[in-house]
Amino acid sequence: MLHYSTVGQKHTLTKSLGSGIMLGMRVIDPGHVYGLSHLDGPGEEVLTFVKREGARYPGNVGHYAGTTMQEVLRALIERVQHVDKQFPDGNNAVVLSSLRRALWHLEARAAGVHGLTLALPVENIELAPTCATCGHVVCLHKEKER
Repeated sequence: MLHYSTVGQKHTLTKSLGSGIMLGMRVIDPGHVYGLSHLDGPGEEVLTFVKREGARYPGNVGHYAGTTMQEVLRALIERVQHVDKQFPDGNNAVVLSSLRRALWHLEARAAGVHGLTLALPVENIELAPTCATCGHVVCLHKEKER
């Protein structure tokens, strides 16, 4: 059973495992910092997304370095490929396709913000080179380098 709770600025999504043990994703800074539960040990892994301030980032207060959803999807794609080598399953192909499609749509959205078009195929999009400045596969920084 899934439970969602909000206490102040902390949001928690937990899953009851029946034995009284709860695994949960903890929202530390909404939209930017998350605590992910560990398995096989105590504690949590902190996932931090880049946070920027300014007119293009309404509602953001404070800023810090972090990763992007696209980078996390690239890691998940590699993880599914690794797990599939250990435990092959037909569902992994569907998961890989879905993760790649999500990555493609995020990159298409980013390109569109700058009036550019993403002309790359969905297949193996995680292997496309990214910009060192913004992390996207199609951007104005890369256009200037041409």
